[in-house]
Amino acid sequence: MRTIIVRYAEIALKSEPVRRRFERQLIKNIKLSLKGLDYKLRRERGRIFIDTRRPSVATRRLAKIPGIASVSSSLRTNAAIDSITSVVVWKAKKILSPGMTFAIRTSRVGKHPFYSRDVNVNAGSAVLAEVNGALVNLSTPERRIFVEIRGTDAYVFTKIVNGVGGLPVGTQGCVVALFSGSLNSSVSSYFTMKRGCMLHPIFFDSRPHADGQTRKLAISAARRLADFYPKLELRIFPFGKILRAITEGTQKNVANLLCKRAMVRAAGVISGQVGCAAIVTDEDLKQIAKEGVKNLHVIDDACELPILRPLAGMLKDDIEKIAHQKGIFYPSTHAANPPPSHPTTLKLEKVREIEEGLNINTLIESALPRVKIIKLRRSAWT
Repeated sequence: MRTIIVRYAEIALKSEPVRRRFERQLIKNIKLSLKGLDYKLRRERGRIFIDTRRPSVATRRLAKIPGIASVSSSLRTNAAIDSITSVVVWKAKKILSPGMTFAIRTSRVGKHPFYSRDVNVNAGSAVLAEVNGALVNLSTPERRIFVEIRGTDAYVFTKIVNGVGGLPVGTQGCVVALFSGSLNSSVSSYFTMKRGCMLHPIFFDSRPHADGQTRKLAISAARRLADFYPKLELRIFPFGKILRAITEGTQKNVANLLCKRAMVRAAGVISGQVGCAAIVTDEDLKQIAKEGVKNLHVIDDACELPILRPLAGMLKDDIEKIAHQKGIFYPSTHAANPPPSHPTTLKLEKVREIEEGLNINTLIESALPRVKIIKLRRSAWT
């Protein structure tokens, strides 16, 4: 049986009532992500502990939960120097070989008849005596052994796995995201969940104008996002008739603008159905510069809700780096980003006039009953 130490950071900065509420939501999300595993959960101030016989699986899942700063799989023992030293030596024999350097790092919470330095010295001396050829290096060791002492318990571990950080999903309201399955839409959705928002992604299915492959790629990309919140659902909005009406009734450059407005307008309607307070789009810095502020104003006018653009200050290289780090970007499971357009700037009154002639509102209303909801996690996962 191993004990996983779950740490959070930003939650600890909140006032006491808010902190308790955020902790409760984080624990709900942990239980959701650990579904299918046998475990016991307990909480102390500043820490959540998970006792499980499958620490590698649990650690991997926990590291993807927004709100968790880091996790460590540890061995639990009594908060006595002799007990701690025994576990440290056992661990050192597993990870050290002759000539390797090590250091012991100890932290304490609570009152004890010894200091952290006493643990470091006693345990370090025992390791030197038991592991032939091991060397101490306090500045740049090849291996680190951590000891975290809290009250009557001590935890020994060698790895700190970074988590997502941020705030627990469900603490910051609900938003709808325009989700194409592209790199940008995946990362913008990830950022939104990291900030604690409950996400409702919408994929606008343009069939028969496009084949079903784009839809499959979008679903695959959304499934990866469900690693961060297993209850995530993807809505499939039938956009084919709307796209045909726009492309057949207007020029290409104008059509791009009208399509974006139609998507935002449809997202606004769905937001009202599910109780969301904002819409998330995936434009990055380069796209916004090319689109122009005037056109963004025209697009945003399609809905009364605020439009959030998490990637507004980011370039493609930065977005790709984050996607690879968080495991949400695999080219084979992502739709390509749409090709850059050459937007035409139109006055808002003219855009509204064109939309009225195309009966866009009527087309959106007729499409709403055919929206499909896909549950991205159908069962316990390993």
